[in-house]
Amino acid sequence: MKAVKRLTALFLIALIFFVPRVTALAADEEMADKTAEFCSELLRLVNEEREKAGAAPLEMHEELVKAAQLRAEEAAEKFSHTRPDGTRWSTVFAEYELKYTAAGENLAAGFRTAAAMVKAWMNSEGHRANILAEDFIYIAFGCFVREDGRMYVAQLFFTPAK
Repeated sequence: MKAVKRLTALFLIALIFFVPRVTALAADEEMADKTAEFCSELLRLVNEEREKAGAAPLEMHEELVKAAQLRAEEAAEKFSHTRPDGTRWSTVFAEYELKYTAAGENLAAGFRTAAAMVKAWMNSEGHRANILAEDFIYIAFGCFVREDGRMYVAQLFFTPAK
């Protein structure tokens, strides 16, 4: 009987400590899936706009995605093309050893859909210029969702130095 009580107590302790962690991991995975879908839709919509303008489609770049993710997180801290440490946005490229001949950045926050975000960018002269610039080859998106649910997106454009 003592063994059963001990096993029951251990089981309850395990539930108390591990179930919330498993639930949190599942929630994190669900959020990661949603942001990945959001970024995929952003890429599709941006390339659709480029196609309408006669520009070549942009390709995703693995290292650039890491830089864009960092910029999205920084934008949640300080929504600016100046980084929280006071340096320019473009200094993120050096952190990932990305040497470029052309680079650009668009930021956005608070949009619920990728379509609304791209529409806002296309209605802004500077953002539109980055999206349609023919001297860019690669693109990446970083998405960060704060605890309050507000999403921050960094869109980086890149053409490597030769």
